[in-house]
Amino acid sequence: MLAIAIGLRVARVGRLDPDGRPTVTVTDLAGADAAADPASALAALGAGATDEEAALALPATADRRAEARLRRAAEDVGLRVSRIVPEPVAAALHYGAIAEGVHRTVLVADQTAGAVDLTVLAITPDLTVRVVTTRTAQLADDHGLAALARELAEAAPDAVLLSGDLYATPARRADVESLPEAQGLTVRCRTPELAVVHGLLLLEDFGLLRVATGPAPASTGFPPPLEDPEPGAWPTPAEDPEPHGIPPASALKDREDPPPADSGPTASQGRGERRDEPPPPRSEPQTETTPMGRGELRDQPPPPRSQPPTETTPDPTPTPPSEAAGEPPPQPPPSPEAPRQRSVPVTQLQAIRRDNHLLVLWAWPDAALTARVRWRREDASADGDGPRDGDIRCQRRVYEHDGGLDLRLGRGAVTLTVEALVPDPAVDTEGAASLRIAAEPPIVEYEPTLRRRLNGTRYATVTFATRTGCDLPAVHVVHGLGRYRPTSTAEGAVLHEVPAQRLPAGAPLVVKFPFPGTRGPSWLVCFPADAPDTDIDLRPTALHRLRVT
Repeated sequence: MLAIAIGLRVARVGRLDPDGRPTVTVTDLAGADAAADPASALAALGAGATDEEAALALPATADRRAEARLRRAAEDVGLRVSRIVPEPVAAALHYGAIAEGVHRTVLVADQTAGAVDLTVLAITPDLTVRVVTTRTAQLADDHGLAALARELAEAAPDAVLLSGDLYATPARRADVESLPEAQGLTVRCRTPELAVVHGLLLLEDFGLLRVATGPAPASTGFPPPLEDPEPGAWPTPAEDPEPHGIPPASALKDREDPPPADSGPTASQGRGERRDEPPPPRSEPQTETTPMGRGELRDQPPPPRSQPPTETTPDPTPTPPSEAAGEPPPQPPPSPEAPRQRSVPVTQLQAIRRDNHLLVLWAWPDAALTARVRWRREDASADGDGPRDGDIRCQRRVYEHDGGLDLRLGRGAVTLTVEALVPDPAVDTEGAASLRIAAEPPIVEYEPTLRRRLNGTRYATVTFATRTGCDLPAVHVVHGLGRYRPTSTAEGAVLHEVPAQRLPAGAPLVVKFPFPGTRGPSWLVCFPADAPDTDIDLRPTALHRLRVT
């Protein structure tokens, strides 16, 4: 299946190779207006002659007509369109934000050279993704972050997903993470330039995925309704008082004229109530909806619109004590002061390394809703893994939603302190829990392959690569025979020894050596020559690739 994402200047076509890894081809669309004429953009890709099944991405601001034009253009060039999804939904698939049984709200930011599209997605446990809102903000010369900050404050998402070429630089992600509105939120920025096309390739794993538009469901403990109820379906005042504001038209009709004094209770006074019982008293929010002039002084103007609904006195002027039978007017009770937040140490503090990330876990006190997390990196690496130290606030709801706090702090040694903030004045123990995470050795991955020359001789190559520069110790390439791969140098024969040397980041080291003729299963495994003294983590790219025959 093809995955096609057409942008303003380039188009990306992705497919899965025989090993299941995505490969993406980038095509320059110079001279083709993809938005106005998608047929010319698809024709420039040269993918229509293959008669393949394709999944297409639709811009976040596109409507139904644009979707129909895109589908028709793809079919005209020979593609079999299997699915068309909005680009923010594809980006959410790329970052793993959509899964069965989860309920979350995410904000997808897709920034181009002149504007940024901010889309709020509400994900429900039944694999339904609702496109709540999509706003486009034109970028000013000084900053494009103000619009993102406003959207974060208004939507209050659980995570921020970055998509687009301009977020590929680490500085862009750092700008988003430094926003005050983004503190405590998860910010994802893994290959943002390929987020849409990679997400399209994952559509086959989400056959039941449904995409809808409209407001987000209510964030309650029970499943929210799929549609808004009709006005006649709202509960009666005796069951659930109306919210402040304008009541339904049917309720105003029932309340417009009071019943005669000699008549009994009517259906509008208490629906479903016993006739021999008086109707329940109206709640204070409902007294505001009574038409003015009935039961009130006619020479007094109606209260202003900004008056709180619970206030029933039409004249805001206080009555002097002499006019109230010599008694002073009741004074409002003093507002209680907010309880002081005390810092208490958390328990069961631990951290799990995941490549250059740390998953921090702890046990929350019962009354704590916020925790303060501070860290200090003892050896800041040069690979841009974040600041040397930091101090953030972690919300409990975000922590429980994400299953912990994710920090990108590199692979060096880190000291963590975590303290929970509780409003309990009886707590007299203050402090923070501390944890030191030792540095993890750099990872060096290797992959052996076997080649045959034209004269019939065979030779093997082993490629070593690392994402961080390190000193590669002497390595033995061991050849093992049999059904099981060697687990040590003693379980095979050393075919080649790689001398100790400096291995730069992003510069693979390739070694070649003759390979003997064998029959049956054959393995090539690498081991450090001095295992106890090694300072690296030597691991294969995949275990099945160690078997060369």
